[in-house]
Amino acid sequence: MTRTEIVRTAYQRINDQDFDGALDLCDPDIEFRDVLKKDGWAYGREAVRQRFAERFSLATVHVTVGAVVELGDIVIAAVCCQVYGPAGEPVGPDVIVTDRIAFRGNQIVRVETTQFRELPDEVRTLLLAGTPSSL
Repeated sequence: MTRTEIVRTAYQRINDQDFDGALDLCDPDIEFRDVLKKDGWAYGREAVRQRFAERFSLATVHVTVGAVVELGDIVIAAVCCQVYGPAGEPVGPDVIVTDRIAFRGNQIVRVETTQFRELPDEVRTLLLAGTPSSL
């Protein structure tokens, strides 16, 4: 698979809630920036798996990948995220981000997200429900 195919496959597996399948495409020492948490980063497959599982237990997040550009060991992906509540209703407007994805060989080793606007309050509230306020 090309790196573009790896990135698109990882996002599809996340949409399918196949977190283990997505993480199989990642280095065991993956670093993942979580824009919802003050500490910001999850380190290692298990920590990233827990973050995904936590999010999807509260809401469904559907990711649509737009343009993907390969720049050596870095891939930049334009991503649109829509959050859905427990009854399947959209929560807030979609969120547009870019993900800077670093590779080591053919495995994803780091994902860093850049937001272009603040997350809508209703999205942040839903996705942080049940987490300590200090996070």
